[in-house]
Amino acid sequence: MILGINGIRLTLARSGVARCIEAVVRLLGELDHPFREILVYSPFPLPQDVTLPPIARNVVAKARLPLALWEQLVLPLRHGAKGVLLCPSYVVPVLARSPTVVIHHGSYEGYPAAFPWWRRTKARLAYMASVWRASEVITVSEHSRRDIARYYRFPERRIHVVPEGVDIRIFRKLEDPGSARAFRLRYLGYDAPFISYVGKPVERRNLTALIRAFAALKRQGVQHKLVLIGTSLPGDSPYRVAMRQEGIVSDVVEIGYLGERDMVFAYNAADALVYPSSYEGFGMPVLEAMACGTPVIATRTTAIPEFAEGAALLIPDGSEHSIKAGLEALLSNVQLRSRLAELGPRRAASYDWRIIVRRYLDVIVPLAERWERARKGR
Repeated sequence: MILGINGIRLTLARSGVARCIEAVVRLLGELDHPFREILVYSPFPLPQDVTLPPIARNVVAKARLPLALWEQLVLPLRHGAKGVLLCPSYVVPVLARSPTVVIHHGSYEGYPAAFPWWRRTKARLAYMASVWRASEVITVSEHSRRDIARYYRFPERRIHVVPEGVDIRIFRKLEDPGSARAFRLRYLGYDAPFISYVGKPVERRNLTALIRAFAALKRQGVQHKLVLIGTSLPGDSPYRVAMRQEGIVSDVVEIGYLGERDMVFAYNAADALVYPSSYEGFGMPVLEAMACGTPVIATRTTAIPEFAEGAALLIPDGSEHSIKAGLEALLSNVQLRSRLAELGPRRAASYDWRIIVRRYLDVIVPLAERWERARKGR
């Protein structure tokens, strides 16, 4: 049997969805399953740092089309009826001729204030059609399952919950303190303590409130820096405006995209990760930081408590007051930091990608087998 995977996200800045695709493909090269070949489709060749196992190959289907049209037209034509097509980025091609599995997070409707009306409307139509078109639907949390059922009027019983994962062979607590020190020297210029934020600079993650809460702590004498990872702030960004207003420009360090190997050092070098999101389908940086033994402050909202309750410091919301109170509680309490550093890796171990990919296979393999029997019976 052949498994096709829409790898379009691997050609873009590789955030959560792309990291999921990388992990799934990597583990399919290690685990037992009936697929003899994995075809990873993309409109351009995959970056050199995306390594595919021997069982997988990149099928480049070039076309001078917008990426959304590539997914709808080129992808289904190239894959044809070879076997199950896994669509990890919310969209199932309308023209698909084979069984399809869609993985969906569902944040547009759950937090509409974060997106312009037109973008939200387009996404709703495309995602709703994809859920109803798919042979099987997977989502990453019970919270997202409820959202999909609510907003797309789709039966909740037909939605499989398979959480996101973390490769604990990569994301782990480093025993050598020199590696964390080297990261701080490289990016901060000296061995200064820092608090990190990892993710896109979107307001549903309350980055402005984090900046202002951090500024309030600086006025109280906190020595830490604030390191923003994976962000790109234009000059007129409201976050940059907040930094200037608070007078902390020199205390905020911006780092662009980092690959998995570098992120391990980033998490280990930080005294804490702050992830004050108002809406998350899951929240992969929280899980990765926990796996590295980095104390985490996150919000007690949407999906985060499902996997972080008891292993992270959960604050009521992403307001400036809540973030500041959480940081004060964590930075002033050595016992709390030590406890979270111990509990985080234990919790993350139950979300290891080897466990999670087996759960994907529990959905995909029966579908593929039914498809094969139907084809042979014709």
